[in-house]
Amino acid sequence: MGPGATEMADTAERLQLETSAAGVAARRRPLGPLTFQPETFFLGRTEGAGLVRDPFGRIVRRCRVVTDGSFSPAQGAIRFDEVFSYDDGEVDTWRWVMTSGRDGRYLAAEAKAGAGITGEQRGDDYVIGFRRPIGRARGALAPRFLTRFTLLAPDIALKQAQVSLFGVPLGVLTALHRRTPA
Repeated sequence: MGPGATEMADTAERLQLETSAAGVAARRRPLGPLTFQPETFFLGRTEGAGLVRDPFGRIVRRCRVVTDGSFSPAQGAIRFDEVFSYDDGEVDTWRWVMTSGRDGRYLAAEAKAGAGITGEQRGDDYVIGFRRPIGRARGALAPRFLTRFTLLAPDIALKQAQVSLFGVPLGVLTALHRRTPA
């Protein structure tokens, strides 16, 4: 296992223990027909497209986004890869492990961002915030991502990720994910 993989496995194990005790309570919360639930939306494959805007609203990059996810019964968590293929040739792969916890909260780990990431339901949206290294920007210098998922239809989600550093906006990624038939 590479660096980060052990952390992800440990996080998934911790999440499984937490969800076994809290899973029933979390599922009692009434959900609307268009409530975004990452643990179900990202099972299987999604495809989509997005764009990145600079702080002045100008489009600076476009991308194709593909996710492939599955449920790991051994870990009690969903695992999925999120691949961004940008128009300038860069390919960035995000490797997630996630599970639902108490009261609409989620615990997650991502290979580069690390473990202990928390997300939550806010109304019908799912919101997650974390730092993730980009290039040489690591630790306290890593940009902060605040990402909101909104379900537009049962098979289509809008994703908006605001990226900042020390509270100063760096840009926004907006993308659509569409679940594809199995």
